[in-house]
Amino acid sequence: MLRAFHCIAKEHDQWVMPLAAIVCWVSSHTSIRLARQSYRSQGFEKWGWLSAAGFSAGAGVWSTHFIGLLGYDPGLAIGYDLNLTLFSLLVAILGSVVALAIFRHGPSPLATASAGVILGGGIVAMHLAGMASLRVSATFTWNWALLAASLVVGWSIAAAAFLVFARDTFRYANAVAATLLTVAIAGVHFGAMGAVELVPNMTEPDAASSLPRFALAASIAAVMLTILGFAALALFVDRMRRANHALRESEAAYRLLAENTTDIIIWSDLDTIRRYVSPAATAVLGYRPEDIIGTRPLDFTHPDDVSDYGQVLSDLVEGRIEGAITTQRHRRQDGSWVWIEACLRITRLPGNSDPVGYVSSLRDVTDRKAAETALRMSEERLAFALDSGSDGLWDRDIPTDDVWFSDRWQTMLGYEPGEIEGHVRAWEQLTHPDDAATARRLLSDHIDGRTPVFECELRMRTKAGAYGWVLSRGKVVTRDAEGLPLRIVGTHIDIGRRKHAEQQLEHLALHDALTGLPNRVLFRDRLGREMDNVERRGHIFAVLACNLDRFKAVNDSLGHQAGDSLLRKVAERLTATIHEGDTVARLGGDEFAIVLRGLDQPQNASATAQEVIEALKLPFDLDGRSVSVGVSIGIAVGPQDGSDPDQLLKNADIALGRTKAAGRGTFRFCEPAMDAAIAARNVLELDMREAVRLGEFELHYQPIIDLATDTTSGFEALIRWNHPLRGIVSPADFIPLAEETGLVVPLGTWALREACREAAAWPGDLRVAVNVSAVQFTEPGLEHCVVSALAASGLPPNRLELEITESVLIGDVDSVTACLHRLRALGIRIALDDFGTGYSSLSYLRRFPFDKIKIDRSFIREIADADTAAIVRAIVGLGERLGASITAEGIEDEAQLTGVRREGCTEAQGYLLSKPLLAAEASRFAFAAKDLAAA
Repeated sequence: MLRAFHCIAKEHDQWVMPLAAIVCWVSSHTSIRLARQSYRSQGFEKWGWLSAAGFSAGAGVWSTHFIGLLGYDPGLAIGYDLNLTLFSLLVAILGSVVALAIFRHGPSPLATASAGVILGGGIVAMHLAGMASLRVSATFTWNWALLAASLVVGWSIAAAAFLVFARDTFRYANAVAATLLTVAIAGVHFGAMGAVELVPNMTEPDAASSLPRFALAASIAAVMLTILGFAALALFVDRMRRANHALRESEAAYRLLAENTTDIIIWSDLDTIRRYVSPAATAVLGYRPEDIIGTRPLDFTHPDDVSDYGQVLSDLVEGRIEGAITTQRHRRQDGSWVWIEACLRITRLPGNSDPVGYVSSLRDVTDRKAAETALRMSEERLAFALDSGSDGLWDRDIPTDDVWFSDRWQTMLGYEPGEIEGHVRAWEQLTHPDDAATARRLLSDHIDGRTPVFECELRMRTKAGAYGWVLSRGKVVTRDAEGLPLRIVGTHIDIGRRKHAEQQLEHLALHDALTGLPNRVLFRDRLGREMDNVERRGHIFAVLACNLDRFKAVNDSLGHQAGDSLLRKVAERLTATIHEGDTVARLGGDEFAIVLRGLDQPQNASATAQEVIEALKLPFDLDGRSVSVGVSIGIAVGPQDGSDPDQLLKNADIALGRTKAAGRGTFRFCEPAMDAAIAARNVLELDMREAVRLGEFELHYQPIIDLATDTTSGFEALIRWNHPLRGIVSPADFIPLAEETGLVVPLGTWALREACREAAAWPGDLRVAVNVSAVQFTEPGLEHCVVSALAASGLPPNRLELEITESVLIGDVDSVTACLHRLRALGIRIALDDFGTGYSSLSYLRRFPFDKIKIDRSFIREIADADTAAIVRAIVGLGERLGASITAEGIEDEAQLTGVRREGCTEAQGYLLSKPLLAAEASRFAFAAKDLAAA
């Protein structure tokens, strides 16, 4: 080993080692790269690359050896045998080719070891052949141990190089393998050089060199140039391979994209001739790709779109634009037209700035165009509707509070378009102060998500300074990724007319249409407020229930128009009489009510009551006619006379009733005794409602006697109430209450049905008379009730007689008269009860031809008096003149019966003839009367 180091250090020039290492490493690296090309190739090509790799490896080994020899100086003249030198080159190349060929067939451990042994052996063989080519006057002495060691070094390191070479995924595998080969070659060369010793042969002359050192150096240079050429070739081929591989991958990816996308991909020359068309053309246009190749875009473009599309293509191919997106119609194979969106882009070769064509991506956007057209038409219709309508639009950017107001929004308030600042503060400044807080709250509720929409009625100031009502509506239409509102849009609708109409309706709902005074609803509300004020402040107030005197006479004599005029003038005087803060209301008809506030003591109400009485005593001028009426007043003081508005007004009505009973044109206060009467009345009302529900009422029948034959002509049905605790309740007590509370309607319906049912079982043509209240005429359904009772019982209509009093005709005379005529047309008899007690009885007889007139018992009781008898005689004469029968009521003694016979009455009833009978008794009485008449 020391010999090898001595040889390198002492017998070689210093430039030899680096130069030999560089040449060896370059040739090894070139050989490896060429070998890899061989492994990636097939057929004859692989042997060409393998031979080039073997040449590079062998030539590198040879060059390394002879570079070392060029720097070797044993102190003797050295020459080189040409044949042996070339033979050594051939040996190195063959050894390298064989080693690489063995390794190529499979980089197994055996192949790797074999390749290393062969390559190492080739290096040694080349070295020995090279040493044999030396022409020197010396004898070669070999150190065979050192030579064997160099051979082992060459084998092992060459095998390691092949092992690294096999792992091409190893980073820098080529460089590492080349370095190991360099070490192996250098180790064998310099180890072998150290194993030889030249012993000068003084007996022989210096050998002449057949191959001078210059020729050898030129040969080495030529070999190295060849190796470098192979290296450049390998590098170029590798780059080309990589570029081709990338190109193939790119083409494959492009083809995969082009052939699988739903868009048509087209490559065209600069003359717009299509050179490639993707398969999507069949689905989009109906053409096969080969049918389109060789055509131009304008061959398929709609005539109306040719000009614009042609200009875009011209700008593209002439370099004025790099790309464009355009939409036009293309013809399908079936002749139809589809909208195509074309995305165009210029293409250039890598490293060349000149365009070579362009790529088009065509997409069917027919559905999108249809949707856009529909949307545009919808927007145009919406814009037209909005422009033609009365609604204003607004659009608010919530983060910035900027607001866009439409022209109509501004003109609604009298401003010119653009005159209002586009900010929310302008809106707030125009809003009525009383509505601002509500509007902000409702808007905040919607923006924060508590309400689905924003909707608010508010007043906004016009340019003239007045306030007008608008309905503002809006909805958040845009939110960010976190759900925070960004934009809200809405409308303003002018609701001024509607609000005016609502105010009018509200006024009509709370005020009397004739006089403009508060009606019962508003009066009750104000009365309730006053009672609440009393609880807080502790003062008292009074309610005056007012009823006009003699108003009915004016209404009947002068007509309803005059009556209405009188009521309006009465309202004006009442309003002028009271103080500020007090309330005058019309409750209905000729009924008025007054609330007097803030009284110090109850007696203060009497002064106002007297002022009202004095004011209404003065005559009224009704179109030149002087009319006088009076007023009666009942006073209830709150809160002592009632704990709620209804009770207080009712007590005032009770006091009014006492006023009328005591004499009109005055006033009376509610008194404690009245409270007892009210309590008793309330209890009686509750009992009567329960009696109606439980059916505690019953009918008694009082016979009516025909005075000409002394036979029974019929019965009058009289309703009776046998209270379970009170016993018999007088009709004088419960009938008025029933009429006041409306219970007379269901009670009268029951009495009518029951009387008809009982009378249907009576013999002959006996009639039943049923009293009908005036209240029943005011409710709908009376005629239906009568017809239903007759139908259910089977009673002939001529056997039913309806008795009415004059009060029935006080109200709507025309309506009541028409109803009576319809009932009479069915065959039902109509009787006028209690005749002579009213002041307009004769006018009633003139308006309706009654079948019977019943003279009130007050006349019969005094029939012995000559004047009373004359009145009865006049009534009988009037009845005969009108064709009506005359019935005398309340016959209680023989003198009365004799008197009514003498005066010509046709029928009579009373306790003298028979008391009212129960249903069973009346039936027996009817049959007994029939039998008596037959006998």
